[in-house]
Amino acid sequence: MDPTLVSVTDVVRRVLPEDRAGALSGPDQELRDLGLGSLELVGLLVAIEDAFSVRLPADVMHQATFHSVRTLTAALRTATEAEDPHARPR
Repeated sequence: MDPTLVSVTDVVRRVLPEDRAGALSGPDQELRDLGLGSLELVGLLVAIEDAFSVRLPADVMHQATFHSVRTLTAALRTATEAEDPHARPR
C-alpha cells in the first residue's frame, strides 16, 4: 500500500473515538460513517497538518476532501506539491 495513504490512515485512527478506531476498514470508507462530525473533522485537519508539516489551502476545505482517507490523501498530496513541487508527504 502507498506509504502516504498508510500514514494518513494512522492519523485518522488516532483522531477517531477509541471505540471506532478499529472500524476503519479501508481507504474508501466514509469518515462520517465512523462518527466523525464537524468538530472531529477540524481535529483531523489539525492532526493531518501537524503530522505532515503542511497547511491545506482554503480551496480544498470542503466536504468532499474529508469523505475518506483516500480523498484526504489526495488533498494532502496537492497541498504538498503546491508548497514544493519536488516534495512528497512524509
